[in-house]
Amino acid sequence: MRNSGIGRSAGRLSPLALALLVVALLLGTTGGAVAGALITGAQIKNGTVTGADIKDASLTHVDIADEPRAWGAMKNTTTNDFTTAAWTPVVSKSLSLARAGYLTVTASLYAEDDATLTGVGYLNYALRIDGKVVDAYKALDFQADGGPGQSGSTTLVVPAAKGSHTVQLVVSEDGSGSFLYGGEISAVYTPTGSASGLDFASRPTHGRVNH
Repeated sequence: MRNSGIGRSAGRLSPLALALLVVALLLGTTGGAVAGALITGAQIKNGTVTGADIKDASLTHVDIADEPRAWGAMKNTTTNDFTTAAWTPVVSKSLSLARAGYLTVTASLYAEDDATLTGVGYLNYALRIDGKVVDAYKALDFQADGGPGQSGSTTLVVPAAKGSHTVQLVVSEDGSGSFLYGGEISAVYTPTGSASGLDFASRPTHGRVNH
């Protein structure tokens, strides 16, 4: 049987030259993707890449700029005799986004009327995102002096630009005073989403008269 020209040439190639030939063939079959710029999603046919195509533990969050991320913070210390009328942070969390997207921010708290102060507490609470108070029309109205405590929570989806951000749970007192048991805040980033009707306000407005 006659040997092909490639077979005769391969027999005369040194190991180094043969290795270089294999690399050249691989680059030719992949369109130069290995040596050139990184591929984008537009270059990958939908559904063609599965978990079996990716070496275990070879990808990290550094390799994927727009994967979902989550942050959280909690304060579990109490605040006695809270009577401040200005918005005051209970718990804060700073975060950084590699690209623009959306943040789902959730916060919760528990508080009671401050029984050591005469009158009834009325505690406003809201989210403050990058210094702007959002959705400021929520409150814990304790109804009676020394009555049972209440819990509150709020969740918002907001558009967020690339870069650093700070999310906060803030409170203000419109009654005689409240006793705070701390609070929690969390933020989840997604690269896509939608948000509308956001209400930015500096102070809540309601008709309640202090007891």
